[in-house]
Amino acid sequence: MRDTFRSVGAIIGLVLGLALMWMLGWGGMVPAAIFGAGGAVIGGMSGERIADRGGRTK
Repeated sequence: MRDTFRSVGAIIGLVLGLALMWMLGWGGMVPAAIFGAGGAVIGGMSGERIADRGGRTK
């Protein structure tokens, strides 16, 4: 269950990171890699924290 939350959080973080990049007016491969990777890592960590808060992990 924790892995599912981490994966979903990483995907959401990736999308939010790229959306933030686009809203700031940045473009290109390097900013996309930085914003995408940062968003995925933060989203994955957030997903794990949400899963741990639920108390139903196995």
